[in-house]
Formats: sequence, structure tokens, C-alpha cells
Amino acid sequence: MGNHAKILRNVLIVAGILAAILFVFIALTAVILGQSSAESFRSTYHYELTISTSGPIEDAILLIPLPSRYDPDTGTNVTPVDLSRASFSNFDSDISVRIEHVDGVPMLNISADRIDPVYKNRIEPIPIMPGQNESELPEPTHVYSDRYSEETPVLVDMELYMLDSNPDREINTRTPVGAEPLLAPYRIVGNLSGSGGPVDDYYVSPGSSGYVVEVPFILSFDADDDNVLSISSEFLGRNEWWVLGWQSNSYHERLRHEFKGACNGTYPVKGILVTGEGVY
Repeated sequence: MGNHAKILRNVLIVAGILAAILFVFIALTAVILGQSSAESFRSTYHYELTISTSGPIEDAILLIPLPSRYDPDTGTNVTPVDLSRASFSNFDSDISVRIEHVDGVPMLNISADRIDPVYKNRIEPIPIMPGQNESELPEPTHVYSDRYSEETPVLVDMELYMLDSNPDREINTRTPVGAEPLLAPYRIVGNLSGSGGPVDDYYVSPGSSGYVVEVPFILSFDADDDNVLSISSEFLGRNEWWVLGWQSNSYHERLRHEFKGACNGTYPVKGILVTGEGVY
């Protein structure tokens, strides 16, 4: 019995030492992971706008909703969009782009005497024969036009993109309404069901939570009756950090609409706001 008691006591001592080592290891791992998370943590806003018109529009003034929020410190609506840090693609030099406050809400003012469409040709892939050097292949030739044709059938988008990686705070991605920039002025007109699928011409992933929103576009331009002006706007707020790989959570909005013919007035457009995506 004495030997059995001694063996049991030794086993318990070893088990205790192993448990203490495991506890220290877990505690150190938690501290290291916590430091890694804190040091790598970053928040970003992403804004993207695409515009295309099938034909020319004249005397154009497009007032497009921007993401903004009410700042109680200044008593004004502020937007994270800074055009000095934005990148533009396929915007003609004659097109003016600026931020204008409409009833105290910042909106994007895009205006020009005339905005012409841009069409381009399709680039067909060139097969590489066995033993052929890719550098010897001819460079694809791009052909552009201001009208549709069999040679130039692809309509090119005007694009604006901006990234703000310094909001100086963690973004409230669970409940952004009233706390974070949203495409404004907005009105909530419905809730996302969570079942997923099509919602007002948008596809929503199953389990998503959020809202159906409505925002106004204020447009004035002349165009042919069959002209189509397409506008798509997206905004994303995201938090990211590193813990054995990149983790993130986010909220995002999407709006898109086709305006046919000439426009002169305020046009409400429905979109979706998806909240609380990712890891918490």
C-alpha cells in the first residue's frame, strides 16, 4: 500500500506541474494574441461610385448621395469622403466633381455641359502555341468611341474610389444607424428577413441582418428618350485585426439604379444596408 500511495502522490505532483505549465502557456498565448490583435487592429471606410450613360447627356447636374453622419461636436453632417484622396477613372477633364451641401447634407455634385459615353472593343485572347514566347505576341489594341458599334460594343464605366484608413476609432459595425456614416439623406423602409435571396433586385446572403433604405438622387440633364444612365454606389465600414490570421467585421450599403431618358427632379432609389457581418 505504501508503494501505491507514493506512486499516486508522484502522479498527482506531475499532473499538477503539467496543469500549471498548461495554465501558464494558455495565459501567455492569450497575452500574445491580445497584443497581436491590439497592435494590428485597424478600421477603414471604402467608398465606390460607378456611372455610365448609353448616350450623351447635356446640361448635366447629378447630385448623388454620399455617406455621412451627424457630428454632435460640430453640429454638422460630415462625410469621410475626401476627393483629394480619391482615385478617378474615365472621368473627362471637362466634368466637374465636388462636394455640395444640400439642406445641410453633403452630396456629390457631378456636372458638365455634356457627358459623352465611352465604348471600347472586346479584346480577344491570343492562343500561345507550343514553344512560343509570350513576349513575342502582339500587344492587344484598344479602340475607343463615343458611340456603340459592332467594333466598340463594350460600355466603359466612370469610376470613383476612395479609402479612408484613419477614422481614429473602432467602427460600430453592429448598429451603424445613427452612429456611422450612411448614404444620406436616408429613410429606412424595411428590414432584411435573414432568409437571404433577392431583396428589391439585390441579392442578400442567408443570415444577413439590416435594412432596406431609400435615398434621393437629384438629377437634371437632357437626353434622348431611350438613353440609360446607370449609377451604382457602395460604402463599406470594416474593422480588421490579426489573430492567427486576419479577422474582421463590417457593415455595407449598396445602391444602384437605371434612369431612362431625360431627368429633372428628385428620384428616390432603394438600396440595402447589411450590418454585423463577420467576427465579434
